[in-house]
Formats: sequence, C-alpha cells, structure tokens
Amino acid sequence: MSEHTPGPWSLDDDKDMHPVGFYGDGAGRGYHAIQIPGQGYLSGFIGDANARLIIAAPDLLDALQKAADTFRDLRLVLTALGTPKGAEACQIAEDASRVIIAKAEGRS
Repeated sequence: MSEHTPGPWSLDDDKDMHPVGFYGDGAGRGYHAIQIPGQGYLSGFIGDANARLIIAAPDLLDALQKAADTFRDLRLVLTALGTPKGAEACQIAEDASRVIIAKAEGRS
C-alpha cells in the first residue's frame, strides 16, 4: 500500500465560480476543484459535500488513529481497575476504529 498524501488539502480558490468538480472546455483546458499537495488535482464531478469530506480525510484518519490508541489505553486502565464492562466497551470501540483505519489504509 502506498502512503496517502498528508494534508492539509484544500478547495481550489475559484470553487465559487463553478460546482465542485472537473470541467473541460473541449480544448484540454478545465477547472479542478481540489488540489492535493504534490499529487496535482482531483478530477471528476464530486459535489461540495463530497469535496469537504475528501479534504478532511487526512485529519479524520489522524483523529481516528488517536482515538483508537486512547480506547486501547483506557481499556488497559479499566481492566487494571477491575471494570470489565467499561473495558469491553473500549475494546469494541477500538476494534471498530482499527477496522476503519485498515480500510482507509488499503489493508482490508
């Protein structure tokens, strides 16, 4: 699996001039709505809501990785304190987080 391009990603400055997406004029010229550093532009109609989600993806992945680690740490503390139901809830949340992280990283 190749590494994703780290954020921040951003919308093209002229996105208000056209719906978010890629548009050509038949002469090889077009407008790209999302620029990814070092990778160029994302092409194809995607819509504003999808564009915002794509732009947030690196930050969302980072936050989920931190949350999964926090669930793991809390599970260990709760286990040591003899609180099995809380520890089990943390395990479920950590496992769900790790499944999504693996999907985002192309490992599932």
